[in-house]
Parts: sequence; C-alpha cells; structure tokens
Amino acid sequence: MKKKIDIYKILFVFSLFMVPILTSFFILIINNYEKCDSLFKTSIIISIIVCLLVLVSSFYQLNKQKRVFSKKHIFKKLGFVTMFLVFVFEIGYLVNFVYYDNTFKNWLITSSAGSINYKGIASKIYSKYTIDDVIGPKDNVQKEIIDFNVDYDISLYKNRYEKEILEREEGQLYKIIKISGYTEAMGSPYVGYIAVIYDPSHVKIAKSVGAGTHEGSFGQTLANIAKYNNAVVAMNAGGFYDPNWNSNGGIPHGDVIINGKLDSTFRRGGVGGGIIGFDQNNKLVLKRMTTEEALEAGIRDAVDWGPYLIVNGENLYKNDIEYWECGRAGIGQRADGIVLMIVIDNLQSHSKGVSYSDFANIFERYGAINASNLDGGTSTSMVEKGQYVNSPWNGKRPTFRGLPNAWIVTE
Repeated sequence: MKKKIDIYKILFVFSLFMVPILTSFFILIINNYEKCDSLFKTSIIISIIVCLLVLVSSFYQLNKQKRVFSKKHIFKKLGFVTMFLVFVFEIGYLVNFVYYDNTFKNWLITSSAGSINYKGIASKIYSKYTIDDVIGPKDNVQKEIIDFNVDYDISLYKNRYEKEILEREEGQLYKIIKISGYTEAMGSPYVGYIAVIYDPSHVKIAKSVGAGTHEGSFGQTLANIAKYNNAVVAMNAGGFYDPNWNSNGGIPHGDVIINGKLDSTFRRGGVGGGIIGFDQNNKLVLKRMTTEEALEAGIRDAVDWGPYLIVNGENLYKNDIEYWECGRAGIGQRADGIVLMIVIDNLQSHSKGVSYSDFANIFERYGAINASNLDGGTSTSMVEKGQYVNSPWNGKRPTFRGLPNAWIVTE
C-alpha cells in the first residue's frame, strides 16, 4: 500500500509542476505559431490534458487514503501549495514580461536589429510578424516596376502559367482559373481559384452595410456584399476584431480606405504587413504607412492586413519551409498591371490549405511582383456573379462568414 501511495505522490508532484510549464510552452506557441509545426502544437495540448488528468486522479487517490490535507502536517501542505502558486505566478509574469510588455519587447527587437553580433536574438524569441509590427517588414519601399504597356508575343509564352494568365478574348475583363497541387512541407493537397483581372481600375474595396467601429457593427456574407455593389467578382479582404469569437465581422482592423477617403480606422491586426491597396494610378501598394501618409500617397482603396508575401519582385518566403496550413486569400499584381486574386480552400478532404511560403510561391509562379496575404481560414471566399466559386469551410461544415469588407470587381 505504501509503495502505491508513493507512486501517487510522485505522479501528483510531477503533474503539479508540468502543468504550468506546458501551459507556458503553449503560450509561447501562440506567439510563435509559424515556428511550430502542427504535430508539436498537438503534442503540447495533449500533454497538458494528460497532466491535468493525472493531477486530478492522483489527488483523488491520495485524498482517498487521507494523505492530503489531513490535520497532520497541514502547514507543510499549505507551504507546498503556496510555493506552487508562487511558481505559477513567476512563470506567468515572465511570459507576460517577455511577450506582452511593449517596453521590453520594443527594446529587445530594436536593439537586436541594430546589433552586429546579436542580430538574430529577436527572431529566436518573437515571430516575424511581431518584429514587423515593431520595425516594419524588411522591404518597405515601393518601387516603380509596374508597366501597363508590356507587349507579349502571344505565340510564345514563358511557361504554362503565363499562358493560363494571358490567353483571353478581346475586351475580356476577367477570368477565373482553378488550380491544385501539394504543399511543400507536408505534401497536403490543395485546391484554389485565381481571379485574373485585366484592368486594375475595376478593382476596389466594398464594405458591409453594417461595418464600423461602434458596438453593434456587423458584417455581411461575401455574396451579399457583392450583390449590394453589383460586383461580378468578389473576394474577402481584411481581418476584423472578434472579441467573443462570434465571427460577426463588424469591426475591421486597421485603416479602411474607400474611393480615396478614410472609411474607418481601428487598431491594427498584429499580423505583419500594413497597407494593401491601389493608388490613383491603379498600382498595388504594399507599405507600412500611417493614415495620413496613405491618404497623401493617393491610396484610393485599401485595407490594412498581412503579412506581405512578395514585395518588389522579392519572394519574402523563398527560403522558408512552413507547416501551418489553412485556407488562404490574397491579392497580387503582375508587372503588366494584371491583378491576381487567389483563394485556397480551407481544411477539407480535397484541400488542407497552404502555408505562407506555399502561397507566396503560387503568386510568384503566376508572375506577381507584389502580393500580400489577406484574412484567411473560415473567411476565405470568392464569389462570381452571386455564386461562390470556392468552398468556404470552418473546419467542420460549410460556413459563410460575416465579413467587414471585400475586394470587388465591377464592370
């Protein structure tokens, strides 16, 4: 019996210490999700659940044998509980200080970025999107490399992707291409759709009739946004504030600019990137800017989201292999001005989604020299003439989410 009790004691103490440690790991994963593959995340969650079960069951068995919180040695027990609570508090405080205290975080990131010998310290602790929020993406200057007057010899295409994009009827405004493939890291299947827009002046932002920054704001489904704005093609755009996880899509993150005017502004989404919009010359601009800078730069339609995938012809994920796969939506522009709106179906048997690196490679394959990720996951959706082109999905069932705004194409 004594041996059995000793085993319960060991299990109780072990699980007592492992629960806060594993919980701290889980918090780190939330802040660095792109550095951890799904298997590691799942293992941490399962370990927490197992430790909690062991903690409860061992406590029950010890208490059953009157070995816990008996009148004898009550001060020792209280001392142990106090020590454990202090231990939990210290771990929580440390994680909060490192990851959520802006003064320390900003100091460490900026100091690391300006150092020669310790340049990589910040990237080991923080995600690239957190670093981007502090010092901006590594290439934040838009170059004049878009030429709307590029001529092509239609009998000679660089590759089949160029042919898919450039083959069209005279006067055709857009076409939709179905794509499929397998992700680089996991080998998962994906299926998606590209809306090829030949005249970028027809691409603009439309918002939900209920979107705003006040309590009671609400989003509309993409089909309804398209209908109210007479759009022939529409795709979800920026992310939104979702305090109770009710997905009503009412309050868009960041600045929303429509027809050259600021429509709304709310705190940024914290996903890297910045302004994603078209200027008065119909060129896609990807740049971290304040509201005033964006309006002074002549941005006509924009949202604030990210991360950026390709900037000035440079694939920012070229050397990355990522494991976080889900539905993605993004917008890009080729050097000839043609706009690419791409959606990849989310977490279904036919399509597990793609990582950021996979998504950047798809845009690059089809000739984008500037491209950015938009809100993805359950929000991922594309509509043509009132009908959904892709299969919006929340991981369990078809879901047509309320959205704050959308990229639309009008005739």
